[in-house]
Amino acid sequence: MSHLLADFGIFRRIAMVLYTDCMQQCSWPMYMDRMVLLVVGNLVNWSFAVFGLVYRPRDFASYMLGIFICNLLLYLAFYIIMKLRSSEKIQPMPLLWIIATAVIWASALYFFFQNLSSWEETPAESREKNRECILMDFFDDHDIWHFLSAAAMFFSFLVLLTLDDDLDFVRRDQIPVF
Repeated sequence: MSHLLADFGIFRRIAMVLYTDCMQQCSWPMYMDRMVLLVVGNLVNWSFAVFGLVYRPRDFASYMLGIFICNLLLYLAFYIIMKLRSSEKIQPMPLLWIIATAVIWASALYFFFQNLSSWEETPAESREKNRECILMDFFDDHDIWHFLSAAAMFFSFLVLLTLDDDLDFVRRDQIPVF
């Protein structure tokens, strides 16, 4: 008949592995700048969530749109900051797209916050909020918001598409990943 031999030293070895692999290595972030940016992004998103829970915005679609736009801009900022922190250069064309993106987003958001339409009212009541057409005597501020936001999204993705063009001739194992 065999006996169960218990090796209680295994618990000490498990504790040592947990201490060395988790406590020592995980106690301080390996990439502090990435950690700071991710904490900022999380704080922004959690504040959106708390705002939504406390104030319960009536126009839920615009609230969600604001979250999506903010996250797109946060990701753009994160990528550009990490690229600069990795000592990479931003080429002239992506820089031009970054400037165009910022200008067009600022213009689009100006028209977005004009509150010209309401989903909570009937179409007739919402139409009362319309203003004079300012573009070619046909398009009002809400239409211009749509045009500018589409252009701003296009330029945002164009920035992401062209931002790494300077890495065409760099070996893949030499490119910092963030």
